[in-house]
Amino acid sequence: MAHPGVADAFLSAEPGHGGQSEVAFVAIDPDHLSAGKAKRLQAESDRRVAQWRRAFDQAYRHDAGGVVPSFVGWTSNFTNRPIPEPDMVHWLDHTILQIRALGARRVLEIGCGVGLLVEKLAPGCDVYCGTDLSPVAVQRLRAFAQPKPELRHVEFLEREAADLSGLPLNSFDAVVLNSVVQYFPGIEYLHLVLEQAAGLVAPGGHIFVGDVRNLELLPVFHREVQSAKVSGATDAALARKIFLSIAQERELVIDPRYFQGIFGSIPRISGAEILLKRGSSYELTRYRYDVVLRVDGEAASADSENSSLVPDMKQGESEGRPLATDPMAAAFLQHLGMELGDVLQAQFPEAKLPAAVIALNQRDFAEIVQASSNASGDRGDNELIEASV
Repeated sequence: MAHPGVADAFLSAEPGHGGQSEVAFVAIDPDHLSAGKAKRLQAESDRRVAQWRRAFDQAYRHDAGGVVPSFVGWTSNFTNRPIPEPDMVHWLDHTILQIRALGARRVLEIGCGVGLLVEKLAPGCDVYCGTDLSPVAVQRLRAFAQPKPELRHVEFLEREAADLSGLPLNSFDAVVLNSVVQYFPGIEYLHLVLEQAAGLVAPGGHIFVGDVRNLELLPVFHREVQSAKVSGATDAALARKIFLSIAQERELVIDPRYFQGIFGSIPRISGAEILLKRGSSYELTRYRYDVVLRVDGEAASADSENSSLVPDMKQGESEGRPLATDPMAAAFLQHLGMELGDVLQAQFPEAKLPAAVIALNQRDFAEIVQASSNASGDRGDNELIEASV
């Protein structure tokens, strides 16, 4: 299989419901992967907006005039069914308590979505501004707030999270990003948002980052999800599914170390507190955490000469411990795998072809090769076959 972006490849016999089938794993050249990530960014942004549009259409299909915030769209990874509403209410109530404890009267919420926080927090604020990427979300929230006296002071802006232009410096007591950073395209994007947000917060204020998926617990999460969905799989097959679920993770999942070291590169941020989640929902509490970042104007003036520093996003890579997943890389690799499968089908329409083509970065590819080599003696769970590129 000749392709300019493929650095290596091999075939593996993978167990399935109908017996074994061959799967092609390919390693993608790093330069090709980097270029592909950039191309996927706009496509992913458009996809997110389309997802929000569908969510709002579903939420208001039966009561278009009511425009009431709801938990529509919150689906369990374990059951593929909606998370029970009592669990969601408990989750929301705890989040509201965490934010209210900051004592903020002027709040900027980035990614206000369906308005769950707006409805609860804005009546007690002097200033409340909500931004969202989705024009549907902004339109619905304006319609929801307009007839309510306690919400008429709320301002809604249609813009992406990194666009905080026009908002005055030091004008908020708190900036809130709740259950949104998992949809950001990467850790560098999050860092840019936090850097700008810190400039908008008055000294002594806070940035609340809620519902962050925990990278340290990602293997445990995917093991439990796969164990709940797959029955009768061998240990090797289950381990392969878990590994690929992590490699193909499409959301931004972050190691708490990132937040604990952030004040070294954003001088206005003087401290970080990692908070455990509380609530009755196993899925929404065990694998996630909240973060409170303290903003200190004095720290900014003392370290102003270092304000251009950015964190080493590859910190820990040499130890195999990245700070976060790479959603854009995962999106591009999944798209490329399907594209390569189509190319094979077009070039060899009569041949027996792999059931799937899975594109991986070179680090994950090397791990797959090693795991396949180690398992090759276990009753054929994996059969390593070299493939020329």
